[in-house]
Amino acid sequence: MQNFRWRRLSWDLTTGLLFLPGTIIGALGALALFLVEVEQHFPLPGLARLLGVEPGAAQVVLGTVAGSMITVVTSVYSILLVALSLASMQFSTRIVIGYLRDRVSQVALGICIGTFAYSLIVLRTVRTGDDVFVPPIAMSFAPVLALSALAVVVYFIHHVALGIQANHIVDRIAGETEHVIDAVFPSTSGPRVAPSPPPADAVAVTADRSGYIQLVDMAGLSALAGEGLTIHLTRAMGAFVAAGTPLFSVTPASAVTPAIRERLHDCIDLGPVRTMQDDAEYGFRQIVDIALKALSPAVNDPSTAATCLDQLGRLLIRVAARGAPVDHVVVGSGSVTVPMTSLLLLVDLAFEQIRQYSRSDLAVSLRLLRVIGDVAAVTGDTVVLATLAAHATRVEHTIRAGFADEQLDEMERRLGAVRAAVAAHGA
Repeated sequence: MQNFRWRRLSWDLTTGLLFLPGTIIGALGALALFLVEVEQHFPLPGLARLLGVEPGAAQVVLGTVAGSMITVVTSVYSILLVALSLASMQFSTRIVIGYLRDRVSQVALGICIGTFAYSLIVLRTVRTGDDVFVPPIAMSFAPVLALSALAVVVYFIHHVALGIQANHIVDRIAGETEHVIDAVFPSTSGPRVAPSPPPADAVAVTADRSGYIQLVDMAGLSALAGEGLTIHLTRAMGAFVAAGTPLFSVTPASAVTPAIRERLHDCIDLGPVRTMQDDAEYGFRQIVDIALKALSPAVNDPSTAATCLDQLGRLLIRVAARGAPVDHVVVGSGSVTVPMTSLLLLVDLAFEQIRQYSRSDLAVSLRLLRVIGDVAAVTGDTVVLATLAAHATRVEHTIRAGFADEQLDEMERRLGAVRAAVAAHGA
């Protein structure tokens, strides 16, 4: 339960432009207060003379740094908003969350605003007149922070310029999805215990709010199963649940008390959007959406669609090399069953819509056949192989219906590679 709460909290805190920038701002503000306090209690007049720090000059430097940082912060926010606008219009609104979680953007904002806060705090301690005070160390550190902030901004602009390119966006999403695949799919396949369906007398525990399933606390559900409950989660990770609809099926009915219902609700994290915490399908969904947007008449960018197919093939091959997720856990006299994704579902998700949208584009259809052949060459699951063969056949029919016979040589070659891979595994 503690791990579940920590994962939920850490995701919420690191998604957005508040927590990490706020932490950096707070740290630089605390550093300013600390240095000033130390120099007030342990004055170093010799160091002030050595550095040539005078009250008037210190006020000018600190005021200049503070003023320039506000301008830089405005530029950083403007660049980030333009990047978000371009990416959401050109590719998909679902990829915006990736920019909000981007560490470079968060650090750039934090350092720039933090330098502004640092300079203001030090500036207010500089005194002229009879009671002259200039903290030489704190004041000298302000230009260093300003130069560091400028260096970060230069890297931030370079990072954003790369980040709005289609190849980099799709590669980033694929990399995040690989981490989810490694966490959800076991490294090796083992004996799978097929779960039984919920019994007819199971009690339905309805959702207390609406949202997408973002995270499931398997440890908490297993603890309930250890008390003799048989629990079936009715929706898979990433599925939408409306308030008042069945979320769990639980037996025995006599054990489902209000306290048990509350504990079950606490084991599910629902939110307004899907996330990449344990939802491997969501990574595929984002890449497919980018491909569909690229194939739309308004964008007409088949090269981006081909890039998306390459990355989808990369992910499917990674899934094919791993075992099936554990979707049924027996604990004492109870058990927990949670619907999980599979290679078969991911194959359909990756290929079905792109195949439909690429009917008029021979290059994308050929790339689709090549990716299907690559996946077929690495999986031994006969059901998946049959599905891949079916997708290849549909692509073949689409190409034959829309293009002349003299354009089909490459299709025949790639289709032959798919069929050879399927035949090699006896499917």
